[in-house]
Amino acid sequence: MGFNAGGKVAIVGVGRTKITRKGDRAIGALAVEASLKAIEDAGLTLRDIDGLSTFPESTGPGVGPTPGLSAAGLQWMVQGLGIEQVNWWSNGGGNISTAIGTAIHAINSGACNTVLVWRAMYQPRSGAFGSGTRNSAANASTEAPRATAGNAYQAPYGMGDAPTGFASGYMRYMKMYGARREHMAEYALSLRANANKNPVAAFYGQPMSFEDYMNCRMIADPLCLYDCDMPVDGAAAIVLTRADRAVHMKQKPAYINAFGSGGWDWRHRPPEEWQNDTATNLGRTLWAGTDLQPKDIDACMLYDGFSPDVYWWLEGLGFCGRGEAYQWIQGGRIRLGGEMPINTFGGQISEGRLHGIGHWVEATLQIQGRADDKPGDGARQVKGAEHVLVATGMTGHGAGVILGTEPRASR
Repeated sequence: MGFNAGGKVAIVGVGRTKITRKGDRAIGALAVEASLKAIEDAGLTLRDIDGLSTFPESTGPGVGPTPGLSAAGLQWMVQGLGIEQVNWWSNGGGNISTAIGTAIHAINSGACNTVLVWRAMYQPRSGAFGSGTRNSAANASTEAPRATAGNAYQAPYGMGDAPTGFASGYMRYMKMYGARREHMAEYALSLRANANKNPVAAFYGQPMSFEDYMNCRMIADPLCLYDCDMPVDGAAAIVLTRADRAVHMKQKPAYINAFGSGGWDWRHRPPEEWQNDTATNLGRTLWAGTDLQPKDIDACMLYDGFSPDVYWWLEGLGFCGRGEAYQWIQGGRIRLGGEMPINTFGGQISEGRLHGIGHWVEATLQIQGRADDKPGDGARQVKGAEHVLVATGMTGHGAGVILGTEPRASR
């Protein structure tokens, strides 16, 4: 679903923590830090916040069962921040993009004036994401992991986690259109170079060569380690408010001039198809609410749980035709200084996996002209950025906007 945003809502503050691997801070502390930074960045106080939105409220990706320690849900954050009154709140649904989308709708409808949205992630101190679990500790040495329900038709054949599922979609794309890993290297190398200009990134100060990428160990062929988002500890937050209030804030507003969302029933269909459907439906609703076109966009922040996501986004959003993205990204086009810089902060594969909210923070900073944290590391600010597209979510759902330096009437 899309709607005519028309610059009625703006992002006015952002906050983020340092991103670490298996850090020593509780997820609640990270969420509070990022949220207070975002509120301060907007020049506001806690009393100005009358709406809250996050994802997920309970256990989910990067969130554990213990409030404050491994989770930072709505109820805990009200107490952790010391907020006295909230008029509207939401746990977002399927992704942080949904949490942001509902916040935009809530402000636009008058349910509240100013919303804080945060996403905090933690990496388990032992084990790994996507690993199977045995029935009990007592049977750990003798009994294999149990696959139940629909998983029984996948896990025995090696489709037991996210990388194996996405790898099959990527392999299908490669077979259908002739793409090779050498083509994807351009995306991975571009994002690593961007992360080297981002002091909070997990891979800050760690360059990568073409040989490093091509020789990297496989996780699920054809996905290598550097094609996968990096599990981390960290948090980020944004503050949204009405456009008439935004002009009085501390920072330059990033106006939401178009909004789109979309998904599809992704069960029982090849991953390459439902990935493309998500991006296509989001693009269809996004462009329907604006007179802007892909050629008007100065930079894109596109969710990258895995590197091949960029192919489906670019094709579904209309930047190139179906099966053309692997060639479209070549020749420096998506690098800083190129025609269409993508994920200028490093994306999730080089900054770290914050489930998409990092993309929203970077898009806002680009519109505000504040993307250069440490100019001495080299500029990552896109010169003259007036329109930045951000789209996050991919597994059958997602939401995206076009941020602008000025409010723009919808078509």
